[in-house]
Amino acid sequence: MWVRIPPGAHNANMDLRSKFTAVACVVALAVGFTGCSSEPEAVQSRDLGDRFESSNPTDNFLDDGSGNELEVGTDLPLPANWPQGVPTPNGTLIAVSVIDKRTAVATWTVQGDVFTTQEGFLSEFDSTFTVEPLADLSTDTIAVYGVIGNGYDITVSATLGERSSDPGEITLLVNPSL
Repeated sequence: MWVRIPPGAHNANMDLRSKFTAVACVVALAVGFTGCSSEPEAVQSRDLGDRFESSNPTDNFLDDGSGNELEVGTDLPLPANWPQGVPTPNGTLIAVSVIDKRTAVATWTVQGDVFTTQEGFLSEFDSTFTVEPLADLSTDTIAVYGVIGNGYDITVSATLGERSSDPGEITLLVNPSL
């Protein structure tokens, strides 16, 4: 399985639609990995370009061949190199990738009303951040907010579970601001 990341997708100059696409890819990847199982098979080492692929079928890490890793699993620990000063929502971390000390993406599953959880989480950003809804990217099943401050441009999306009994997900896409 591989995920195509558009060239430059982790750069600070991403427009909001590209950020939303990247968030959607990570969410789809996380849902795909938590919902599928197959027999592990040997993976040959090769240049992967802009894809993530498992370098070891027995671990949770995917690698794009350039040193960037995406960890997928259940109840993951937050990496020590998570961007400093960026809060995280209450929930269970299921996918995370830290590109550098200021660029990262992560997804948490949350129990209960995902939109209420998102509102509570957004209130954790202090007065140095500006929080605004991104209505043109939001629908009945996903609410997207832009959070800018402390040198970061963060996209926070909350997505309903596929079924009403499934947990919702909150995804953070963290980039340095211009």
